[in-house]
Amino acid sequence: MYAIGKVDIGKKRARNEDRVFVSNSPIGILPNLLIVADGMGGHKAGGVASDLAITAFCDYIKEHESIDIRTREDVTILLKLGIRHANHTVFEKSKTDEAYTGMGTTLTVATIIEDIVYLAHVGDTRLYLMNDRSILQVTTDHSLVQEMLEQGYIKENEIKAHPQRHIITRAVGTYAKVQVDTLIYDLSKVKYILLCSDGLTSMLSNEEIHNIIKTQKDNVEKMVDDLIDAANEKGGLDNIAVVIAKKQEVNEAC
Repeated sequence: MYAIGKVDIGKKRARNEDRVFVSNSPIGILPNLLIVADGMGGHKAGGVASDLAITAFCDYIKEHESIDIRTREDVTILLKLGIRHANHTVFEKSKTDEAYTGMGTTLTVATIIEDIVYLAHVGDTRLYLMNDRSILQVTTDHSLVQEMLEQGYIKENEIKAHPQRHIITRAVGTYAKVQVDTLIYDLSKVKYILLCSDGLTSMLSNEEIHNIIKTQKDNVEKMVDDLIDAANEKGGLDNIAVVIAKKQEVNEAC
């Protein structure tokens, strides 16, 4: 597995509050690590929150490198505890300066161990699994429009144009405690892993994302650049964060 990540400010935002972290080598006990964060808050606070959350998460993993992760549950617990530590760090920082009050960030983290992807997730940044035939969104957005969709108040084709589409219902750092989703997926039929912010998914459909990635089968960096370019061509209304990991050997459909 080889991964590349990039962030672009987009066409409309004055500041870039999205962040990515990509390590193809070990971080603590984890053999690799992929992170996307989309910060929110007042002047510069969103960038502070996303930077701080990633740093705090990585520090937690490094500080617990002697932990036992022999089982799948051990790995997901480690990721969850790392995000809870990040939440505490951002929340405490928000109380030190009035400019940081209420700041927070989404956080989607993943690690690949022996053909299994482990992920932990808060907010509306996403993780997708793909091969040449299909694309699967495995995270669920913690957003108001997602809740409205699940409760039958709106239809899926109404989400992108909904005036409250940017309201998230769960974030790292906004409260003293945070609920973290964890998931485990077998990668035997998966060729690409995509982590991204809503700056990408609010501009491009899943089908458009999949078609762009299929076009550049062996060039991960070109995939990332093409996705960012396409989101900007559609308007680039928000910052755009993209991380793609590519696997060499795959079976068939997701």
